[in-house]
Amino acid sequence: TTPTAAAPGTLPQQNFDRFIVTYTQEAKQRKMLRDGEWDAVRGIVDDIMDTVDVVSEALNVDTKFLHNTSTDDAVIQTSKTLNKNEAKEFMAKVASDPDVASVEPDYINYPAAEGDITFQYNDPQYSKQWNLTNPTTGVQNTGNARLRRGANVKVAVLDTGYVPHPDLVTGMANGYDFVSDPLSARDGDGRDPNPRDEGDYAPYNLCKDQANAHTSTWHGTSVAGIIGARGNNRMGIVGAADLARVQPVRVLGRCGGRTSDIADAIIWAAGGHVDGVPDNAYPAKIINMSIGTVTTCPAAYQRAINIARSKGAIVVAAAGNGNTEASKYAPANCMGVITVGATTKAGTRASFSNYGTRVNILAPGENILTLSMNSLDRPDNTKFSYDYESGTSMSAPHVSALLAQQLVNGTSMTTKQVEEAFTLMGTNRIKCDKYFCGRGIINSFKLAKQAGNLDANGRVTYLRPRKTIKVISKGLSAGASNTKIADRAAADEAAEATAEALTAGANGESLTGDYDRIPGAPAMEIPEDAQVYDLNGDAEPITQDEPLVTNPAQKPREAEEQR
Repeated sequence: TTPTAAAPGTLPQQNFDRFIVTYTQEAKQRKMLRDGEWDAVRGIVDDIMDTVDVVSEALNVDTKFLHNTSTDDAVIQTSKTLNKNEAKEFMAKVASDPDVASVEPDYINYPAAEGDITFQYNDPQYSKQWNLTNPTTGVQNTGNARLRRGANVKVAVLDTGYVPHPDLVTGMANGYDFVSDPLSARDGDGRDPNPRDEGDYAPYNLCKDQANAHTSTWHGTSVAGIIGARGNNRMGIVGAADLARVQPVRVLGRCGGRTSDIADAIIWAAGGHVDGVPDNAYPAKIINMSIGTVTTCPAAYQRAINIARSKGAIVVAAAGNGNTEASKYAPANCMGVITVGATTKAGTRASFSNYGTRVNILAPGENILTLSMNSLDRPDNTKFSYDYESGTSMSAPHVSALLAQQLVNGTSMTTKQVEEAFTLMGTNRIKCDKYFCGRGIINSFKLAKQAGNLDANGRVTYLRPRKTIKVISKGLSAGASNTKIADRAAADEAAEATAEALTAGANGESLTGDYDRIPGAPAMEIPEDAQVYDLNGDAEPITQDEPLVTNPAQKPREAEEQR
């Protein structure tokens, strides 16, 4: 391959001191054959250092190896920051080495948040969640559309980490902290197993970027709350997939997050191996990235996303908040991600939301009530709160949650089939003020119909596992083959299937069946915990072609909330 550096004119206006060096496959294979896998990575670094030293001397800087990446490439650091032109010169000369395939900055990425906290609320506020309940400008995640609540689907949130908010903590899966810079991490070390958000408060110019002082955002917790805030717990709000397992993966600290850390986190979240980090025992099916920086898609991102997709993960990214083309922002502009723009309660594109052909779908992203913490600096477990937040960061988790709820949970669809269904699904129309704002506002009811979870009339259809119950009968003198079993999946609909033969006998016929999505059968209902159906009571004797009910499925959440 032809060695490459970042294309001229594509570097954002900032200074640089870290770079990701991607080696050629030929160099890796040559070194591995000679030195072994681990030594190969360090060996190639040693081989290219002559090239690095030449350019370093010209720029009056020293350069050192920091660490290898999960794809066996290298992160190197200069002793001082380089401006845009110096960085281009440095990368071009390093890329000229025959063992180097490409060089790119190890960009600093930030949450894709839009602005300050606008309001704080601490009482149960499901009625305030227009983003979930509004049938035209929200995602219409109500009624039968909510029967599939994302139960146990792992959704990785690559963000600032999390705080143990009581409306969220019971639904967490074990995550990891990938922030390698101790200054940014604030926890006294680099990568570690604790993804707790230490607060991203920073005084003026702490990160040597001339940035103004800012308070802690608790951004990762806000994103996670939109996905998995526990419902029906008599507190706060309801997540769009409130039985999903949110996996916090900390990649952002108070100085943002490095591309190399984020790329490793993507691979780890999907179940890939990262040197020096225990493998993820609970790989995520969906990876939410409410983060971004102004650049073309870094090669490190694209490699990581490709690996994640090969392992069956779906990657969802915020479009960015620059009121410009989403193609200018990474990871929104990477191939293979679902890019999400933001809308308002009025059903219009949010004024800050990026747009363009890279935007696949839109979701509510303005004044979204979610979880937070009322602390300006460090985490304080006495100050959990509910705040209104805005940004495409808040839009992306709506899509991640609905994918977990409708297209992953309870189906046998492959990742490719999920993505195809997603692109074909019905959405609510968007009042777009630009030439393209995506396919429309994601709609839970329409997505459920597209996935086959609801029929055309919005009634529930279910694919249930094989079920065996004992039937106590009266008056059955002959076998009844092809007996129908009706599985009461919701109060107004049954899923019907043909059972194996039910033989004659007084006290113990067994009935089994594999359930198909065949709606419309009338059905009697038995208690949820019943293992025996007794026809000797008030029920009529079972005869051929009569329906028999097994355990009822989950009831709609609204019914639970009225208890």
